[in-house]
Amino acid sequence: MTTHNNHWYIVGAGAIGCLWAHALKKAGQDVTVVLKGHVQDSGSNTRSAQQQISLSSIDGSNTVVDINTVTVSELISHNSVIEHCIIATKAYDANTALQAILPALSSSAMVLSLCNGMGMHKAMHKQLQSRSKNIQFLLGVTSDGALLHQPFQLSHTGIGHTFIGDYLQQKNTNTLLPPHLYLHHSQRDNIHSALWQKMLINCVINPLTLIYQCKNGELFANKDYSQSIKALCDELSLIANKAAPTITMTAELLFEAAQDVANLTAENTSSMLKDAQLARPLELDYLNGYMVKLAKEHGLACPINQQLLDTQL
Repeated sequence: MTTHNNHWYIVGAGAIGCLWAHALKKAGQDVTVVLKGHVQDSGSNTRSAQQQISLSSIDGSNTVVDINTVTVSELISHNSVIEHCIIATKAYDANTALQAILPALSSSAMVLSLCNGMGMHKAMHKQLQSRSKNIQFLLGVTSDGALLHQPFQLSHTGIGHTFIGDYLQQKNTNTLLPPHLYLHHSQRDNIHSALWQKMLINCVINPLTLIYQCKNGELFANKDYSQSIKALCDELSLIANKAAPTITMTAELLFEAAQDVANLTAENTSSMLKDAQLARPLELDYLNGYMVKLAKEHGLACPINQQLLDTQL
């Protein structure tokens, strides 16, 4: 049975974190965004601070919701108890962010990861199991597009869908998400298959838009880039099918899937290109870097992915 009055803690105030915070608040939930560091630590005993999230929708409308924010140190010092949590950080921050809030998680908490990429989930699950065997760990794969213009001000740039499933692939998962959530979502028994597909698409679009300094749509519209895209798809599909035999992704299917996503988000700047423009760390280790790691484990050559990785180091 779905609970209607959950209190959701969202770790990560980026575009996806703010999008979900906005949607959950609009659906009548209590929402607290957990911030990094000690931003609010000034000797005050205040448990949380009010913050507005402003979202511009695709139809041009703008809505504002009020949510709470709290720093990690405040969260722990006030003995807060987290029952429902979304981790929406960058992949390279996911384990550290989870470790920071671990003491606040209840023994029966539900934790949903909306992080991009692969390679960090095993360590996250191990952390949660060390806290309590009864914690439910869910993985989410979203195709919603969101752009953060400045802190807590964003645009919903593409209406997508979020698949959610249990890390251990247990069926009949209760996500506890509220009814009437405006973000489209559904449960997926084999969430790892959806994770693989999204990661492979990101392994094509993200690094190549960074190299060519172009928007998503321009990547496939420019004929000069076709051979590079096809060669990368060939290598990625070979590694994926060897490392995960249940994933049947041919180079042709990967090319078409990446092209479809690029066309649907034609005017968008990929997250990796945006990170580079803002001089932020890249998630390459959890995308193409993860594929390089798998290739080495299975004795496969991966010169293209290795070059992409080396170029951005």
